[in-house]
Amino acid sequence: MLITLIGAGRVANHLGPALFKAGHRFEQVYSRTMAHASELADTLGAEAVDQPAAIKPGADLYLCALSDDALTTVLDEMPLNQWDNPLLVHTAGSLPLSLLAPYTNRAGVLYPLQTFSPNRPLDLTSLPLFVEATDDTTLQMISALATDISGVVKPLASEKRLTLHLAAVYACNFVNHLYGVAGELLEEDGLDFSLLLPLIDETAAKVHDLAPREAQTGPAVRNDRRVIDKHLLLLANHPEKAALYKLLSEHIHQHFL
Repeated sequence: MLITLIGAGRVANHLGPALFKAGHRFEQVYSRTMAHASELADTLGAEAVDQPAAIKPGADLYLCALSDDALTTVLDEMPLNQWDNPLLVHTAGSLPLSLLAPYTNRAGVLYPLQTFSPNRPLDLTSLPLFVEATDDTTLQMISALATDISGVVKPLASEKRLTLHLAAVYACNFVNHLYGVAGELLEEDGLDFSLLLPLIDETAAKVHDLAPREAQTGPAVRNDRRVIDKHLLLLANHPEKAALYKLLSEHIHQHFL
Protein backbone atom coordinates (compact mmCIF):
# COMPACT_ATOMS: atom_id res chain seq x y z
CA MET A 1 0.00 0.00 0.00
CA LEU A 2 0.95 3.62 -0.50
CA ILE A 3 0.31 5.27 2.87
CA THR A 4 0.25 8.85 4.08
CA LEU A 5 0.94 9.03 7.80
CA ILE A 6 -0.89 11.87 9.51
CA GLY A 7 0.91 12.34 12.81
CA ALA A 8 4.48 11.88 13.99
CA GLY A 9 4.02 11.09 17.67
CA ARG A 10 4.52 7.94 19.69
CA VAL A 11 2.02 5.72 17.88
CA ALA A 12 3.13 6.93 14.44
CA ASN A 13 6.79 6.30 15.32
CA HIS A 14 6.03 2.67 16.08
CA LEU A 15 3.42 1.80 13.44
CA GLY A 16 5.08 3.68 10.58
CA PRO A 17 8.46 1.91 10.71
CA ALA A 18 6.75 -1.46 11.28
CA LEU A 19 4.61 -1.01 8.16
CA PHE A 20 7.63 0.24 6.21
CA LYS A 21 9.61 -2.82 7.25
CA ALA A 22 6.68 -4.99 6.09
CA GLY A 23 7.03 -3.54 2.58
CA HIS A 24 4.52 -0.70 2.51
CA ARG A 25 5.49 2.64 0.97
CA PHE A 26 4.90 6.10 2.41
CA GLU A 27 3.94 9.18 0.41
CA GLN A 28 3.97 11.82 3.14
CA VAL A 29 4.33 12.29 6.89
CA TYR A 30 2.44 15.16 8.49
CA SER A 31 3.10 16.91 11.79
CA ARG A 32 2.51 20.50 12.86
CA THR A 33 6.16 20.44 13.94
CA MET A 34 8.28 20.12 10.81
CA ALA A 35 11.25 18.69 12.71
CA HIS A 36 9.09 15.80 13.92
CA ALA A 37 7.62 15.21 10.47
CA SER A 38 11.06 15.33 8.83
CA GLU A 39 12.66 12.90 11.26
CA LEU A 40 10.01 10.23 10.71
CA ALA A 41 9.69 10.97 6.98
CA ASP A 42 13.42 10.39 6.52
CA THR A 43 13.04 6.97 8.13
CA LEU A 44 10.13 6.10 5.85
CA GLY A 45 11.44 7.62 2.62
CA ALA A 46 8.55 10.07 2.50
CA GLU A 47 7.91 13.78 2.09
CA ALA A 48 7.49 15.78 5.30
CA VAL A 49 4.73 18.39 5.54
CA ASP A 50 3.58 20.62 8.39
CA GLN A 51 0.33 21.96 6.93
CA PRO A 52 -2.84 19.84 6.54
CA ALA A 53 -3.57 21.63 3.26
CA ALA A 54 -0.27 20.27 1.89
CA ILE A 55 -1.38 16.64 2.28
CA LYS A 56 -1.83 15.21 -1.22
CA PRO A 57 -4.61 13.02 -2.62
CA GLY A 58 -3.76 9.69 -4.20
CA ALA A 59 -2.52 7.55 -1.31
CA ASP A 60 -4.17 4.17 -0.81
CA LEU A 61 -4.66 4.89 2.89
CA TYR A 62 -4.39 7.87 5.22
CA LEU A 63 -3.36 6.61 8.65
CA CYS A 64 -4.31 9.21 11.26
CA ALA A 65 -2.17 8.66 14.35
CA LEU A 66 -3.18 11.85 16.14
CA SER A 67 -4.38 12.81 19.59
CA ASP A 68 -8.14 12.71 20.07
CA ASP A 69 -8.34 16.50 20.19
CA ALA A 70 -6.25 17.00 17.06
CA LEU A 71 -7.94 14.50 14.73
CA THR A 72 -10.96 16.47 13.53
CA THR A 73 -9.01 19.74 13.61
CA VAL A 74 -6.50 18.36 11.10
CA LEU A 75 -9.16 16.65 8.95
CA ASP A 76 -11.14 19.88 8.81
CA GLU A 77 -8.08 21.65 7.39
CA MET A 78 -7.47 19.03 4.69
CA PRO A 79 -9.14 19.58 1.27
CA LEU A 80 -10.98 16.27 1.55
CA ASN A 81 -14.11 17.55 -0.20
CA GLN A 82 -12.01 17.80 -3.37
CA TRP A 83 -10.85 14.20 -3.16
CA ASP A 84 -12.42 10.99 -4.42
CA ASN A 85 -13.57 9.19 -1.27
CA PRO A 86 -10.17 8.62 0.43
CA LEU A 87 -9.65 5.76 2.87
CA LEU A 88 -9.18 7.34 6.31
CA VAL A 89 -8.12 5.21 9.28
CA HIS A 90 -7.63 6.45 12.84
CA THR A 91 -5.75 4.72 15.66
CA ALA A 92 -7.66 6.00 18.71
CA GLY A 93 -9.19 3.75 21.35
CA SER A 94 -11.75 6.25 22.58
CA LEU A 95 -13.04 7.70 19.29
CA PRO A 96 -15.85 6.01 17.32
CA LEU A 97 -15.58 5.03 13.67
CA SER A 98 -18.53 7.35 12.96
CA LEU A 99 -16.30 10.36 13.68
CA LEU A 100 -14.84 9.91 10.18
CA ALA A 101 -18.24 9.80 8.43
CA PRO A 102 -18.35 13.53 7.54
CA TYR A 103 -15.07 13.19 5.63
CA THR A 104 -15.41 9.98 3.60
CA ASN A 105 -17.54 6.89 2.95
CA ARG A 106 -14.50 4.61 3.35
CA ALA A 107 -13.15 4.66 6.87
CA GLY A 108 -11.67 2.40 9.48
CA VAL A 109 -9.91 2.02 12.80
CA LEU A 110 -6.57 0.37 13.57
CA TYR A 111 -6.21 0.52 17.35
CA PRO A 112 -3.01 -0.80 18.96
CA LEU A 113 -3.55 -1.83 22.57
CA GLN A 114 -0.19 -0.86 24.03
CA THR A 115 1.62 1.89 25.88
CA PHE A 116 4.17 3.66 23.68
CA SER A 117 7.15 5.62 24.96
CA PRO A 118 9.80 7.51 22.96
CA ASN A 119 13.01 5.63 22.20
CA ARG A 120 11.69 2.42 23.71
CA PRO A 121 11.55 -0.36 21.07
CA LEU A 122 8.59 -2.75 21.08
CA ASP A 123 8.08 -6.14 19.47
CA LEU A 124 4.91 -5.49 17.49
CA THR A 125 4.53 -9.06 16.22
CA SER A 126 2.35 -9.97 19.22
CA LEU A 127 0.81 -6.50 19.68
CA PRO A 128 -3.01 -6.73 19.79
CA LEU A 129 -4.47 -4.67 16.94
CA PHE A 130 -8.22 -4.05 16.92
CA VAL A 131 -9.84 -3.17 13.61
CA GLU A 132 -13.17 -1.77 12.47
CA ALA A 133 -14.43 -0.43 9.12
CA THR A 134 -17.41 0.97 7.30
CA ASP A 135 -17.79 -2.09 5.06
CA ASP A 136 -16.46 -5.63 4.63
CA THR A 137 -14.08 -4.79 1.79
CA THR A 138 -12.45 -2.01 3.80
CA LEU A 139 -12.31 -4.22 6.88
CA GLN A 140 -10.48 -6.92 4.91
CA MET A 141 -8.01 -4.32 3.60
CA ILE A 142 -7.27 -2.91 7.07
CA SER A 143 -7.07 -6.40 8.58
CA ALA A 144 -4.54 -7.44 5.92
CA LEU A 145 -2.48 -4.34 6.67
CA ALA A 146 -2.57 -5.09 10.39
CA THR A 147 -1.63 -8.72 9.83
CA ASP A 148 1.54 -7.56 8.08
CA ILE A 149 2.90 -6.31 11.41
CA SER A 150 1.13 -8.41 14.07
CA GLY A 151 -0.19 -11.91 14.53
CA VAL A 152 -2.96 -10.69 16.84
CA VAL A 153 -5.61 -8.85 14.80
CA LYS A 154 -9.23 -8.76 15.94
CA PRO A 155 -12.36 -6.93 14.76
CA LEU A 156 -13.98 -4.81 17.47
CA ALA A 157 -16.88 -2.37 17.33
CA SER A 158 -16.50 1.20 18.59
CA GLU A 159 -18.57 0.70 21.76
CA LYS A 160 -16.52 -2.30 22.89
CA ARG A 161 -13.28 -0.59 21.91
CA LEU A 162 -14.17 2.30 24.22
CA THR A 163 -14.69 -0.18 27.07
CA LEU A 164 -11.33 -1.77 26.25
CA HIS A 165 -9.70 1.66 26.28
CA LEU A 166 -11.26 2.45 29.67
CA ALA A 167 -9.99 -0.84 31.08
CA ALA A 168 -6.53 -0.08 29.68
CA VAL A 169 -6.49 3.25 31.52
CA TYR A 170 -7.09 1.38 34.79
CA ALA A 171 -4.60 -1.40 34.02
CA CYS A 172 -1.83 0.79 32.64
CA ASN A 173 -2.11 4.54 33.19
CA PHE A 174 -3.47 4.45 36.74
CA VAL A 175 -1.11 1.66 37.77
CA ASN A 176 1.88 3.55 36.35
CA HIS A 177 0.82 6.66 38.29
CA LEU A 178 0.79 4.58 41.46
CA TYR A 179 4.34 3.48 40.65
CA GLY A 180 5.17 7.19 40.66
CA VAL A 181 3.48 7.72 44.03
CA ALA A 182 5.41 4.77 45.46
CA GLY A 183 8.64 6.16 44.04
CA GLU A 184 8.07 9.55 45.67
CA LEU A 185 7.57 7.92 49.07
CA LEU A 186 10.75 5.89 48.69
CA GLU A 187 12.77 8.89 47.51
CA GLU A 188 11.77 10.88 50.59
CA ASP A 189 13.35 8.21 52.77
CA GLY A 190 16.46 7.75 50.61
CA LEU A 191 15.31 4.44 49.14
CA ASP A 192 15.58 3.44 45.48
CA PHE A 193 12.61 2.60 43.28
CA SER A 194 14.47 -0.45 41.95
CA LEU A 195 13.73 -2.19 45.26
CA LEU A 196 10.14 -2.59 44.05
CA LEU A 197 10.93 -4.06 40.63
CA PRO A 198 10.84 -7.77 41.64
CA LEU A 199 7.49 -7.15 43.35
CA ILE A 200 6.13 -5.27 40.32
CA ASP A 201 7.30 -8.02 37.95
CA GLU A 202 5.68 -10.80 40.01
CA THR A 203 2.44 -8.85 40.41
CA ALA A 204 2.17 -8.46 36.63
CA ALA A 205 3.21 -12.06 35.98
CA LYS A 206 0.62 -13.52 38.37
CA VAL A 207 -2.36 -12.30 36.37
CA HIS A 208 -1.25 -14.44 33.44
CA ASP A 209 -2.21 -17.45 35.57
CA LEU A 210 -4.63 -16.10 38.19
CA ALA A 211 -7.66 -13.85 38.03
CA PRO A 212 -6.89 -10.44 39.58
CA ARG A 213 -9.24 -11.25 42.46
CA GLU A 214 -7.26 -14.43 43.22
CA ALA A 215 -3.95 -12.58 42.97
CA GLN A 216 -4.94 -9.74 45.33
CA THR A 217 -2.98 -9.51 48.58
CA GLY A 218 -2.28 -6.82 51.16
CA PRO A 219 -3.82 -5.31 54.31
CA ALA A 220 -6.96 -3.98 52.59
CA VAL A 221 -8.13 -7.48 51.65
CA ARG A 222 -8.03 -8.49 55.32
CA ASN A 223 -9.12 -5.03 56.52
CA ASP A 224 -6.06 -5.12 58.76
CA ARG A 225 -6.66 -1.85 60.63
CA ARG A 226 -3.39 -2.07 62.57
CA VAL A 227 -1.32 -1.94 59.39
CA ILE A 228 -3.64 0.47 57.56
CA ASP A 229 -3.58 2.96 60.45
CA LYS A 230 0.22 2.78 60.59
CA HIS A 231 0.40 3.58 56.89
CA LEU A 232 -2.04 6.47 57.25
CA LEU A 233 0.01 7.85 60.14
CA LEU A 234 3.07 7.73 57.90
CA LEU A 235 1.09 9.71 55.30
CA ALA A 236 0.02 12.42 57.78
CA ASN A 237 1.98 15.07 55.90
CA HIS A 238 0.65 13.87 52.52
CA PRO A 239 -3.13 14.40 52.62
CA GLU A 240 -3.63 13.68 48.91
CA LYS A 241 -1.70 10.42 49.12
CA ALA A 242 -3.58 9.52 52.31
CA ALA A 243 -6.92 10.15 50.61
CA LEU A 244 -5.87 7.95 47.69
CA TYR A 245 -4.72 5.22 50.09
CA LYS A 246 -8.08 5.29 51.91
CA LEU A 247 -10.10 5.24 48.69
CA LEU A 248 -8.22 2.29 47.23
CA SER A 249 -8.18 0.37 50.51
CA GLU A 250 -11.93 0.81 50.99
CA HIS A 251 -12.62 -0.18 47.38
CA ILE A 252 -10.50 -3.33 47.72
CA HIS A 253 -12.11 -4.28 51.05
CA GLN A 254 -15.65 -3.78 49.71
CA HIS A 255 -14.75 -5.91 46.71
CA PHE A 256 -13.92 -8.84 49.00
CA LEU A 257 -16.93 -8.62 51.33
